[in-house]
Amino acid sequence: MSRDPGLHLKNPTSLRYFYEVAQAGSFRRAAERTHVAASAINRQVKNLEEEIGALLFERGRGRGGLKLTSAGEVFIHHVKRAMGEIATARTEVDALRGLQRGTINFGVNEGFSRELLPQMLAAFHKKYPGVNYEVTVASSPRLVELALGDEIDFALGYNTPAHAGLTILAKRDVGSCVMVPRKHPLAQRSWVRLTDCAAYELVLPDTSLALRATLDQMFARVGMKPRAVLTTNSYELMRSAASSGVGIAILTQYIFGRDPNHPDAAFVPIRDSRIKPQVLVCCTRAGRHLSVASLSLIEEIRNALRHKL
Repeated sequence: MSRDPGLHLKNPTSLRYFYEVAQAGSFRRAAERTHVAASAINRQVKNLEEEIGALLFERGRGRGGLKLTSAGEVFIHHVKRAMGEIATARTEVDALRGLQRGTINFGVNEGFSRELLPQMLAAFHKKYPGVNYEVTVASSPRLVELALGDEIDFALGYNTPAHAGLTILAKRDVGSCVMVPRKHPLAQRSWVRLTDCAAYELVLPDTSLALRATLDQMFARVGMKPRAVLTTNSYELMRSAASSGVGIAILTQYIFGRDPNHPDAAFVPIRDSRIKPQVLVCCTRAGRHLSVASLSLIEEIRNALRHKL
């Protein structure tokens, strides 16, 4: 008698924990992501290893001590394929339901999430209250990895790395601006050059944020040596510090007009032929079948990028 391989595993939940540990690289980080005790995750993975008769992880000490074994590499490959098939099935079911129900799983940069989520999603959710959202906030390179691995439906990020496996759904050039308090001398200008900022102390992102590399390239092009009064890995702290007058911040232009979280701040466009605009890209894995809900939200994004700024 043939045996259904899909019914062989006693506890399919263990597959999910195995996948989370493989993605996170440690039981502790997997526990933080899933809000499940690391000991419980470890027990589930051990049960899975006993069930299939092979070790899936090499458990060493210290950082980098947890690695997939050869059996683990094989297993994670097929688990990802299975998850992709399930995602495709969910997309097809969502299509049958139209926009009455469904889940949109997408990723955005931190800077844009502050604009997209409060405004666009609020309007979209009002029209389609049965649709839910799973949003990942990450750097553009990480969003590309997630999209290529079918872990998100689509990505929306600045200066997304080019990849042959991606399909571009929407694109928009976005200029840079200076964020200052409304009483700041630059706030009265209709536009500024980047060199106009040289006289002031700056609030800068640290090297962990993609914006820092972009700004360093901009400073190099105009021969400017910035004076940083504050360096941080938080865009929100940058905006708060600039709004309160600690220093001025150079950011991508605020797409939807004035920032409602900082009504006392002014955003002055930077105009300089030597400065390239930032490119905001919405993309997905080439060949991926998106749900009706995802396609509808992407169309809203296209319309917003077409008419704003």
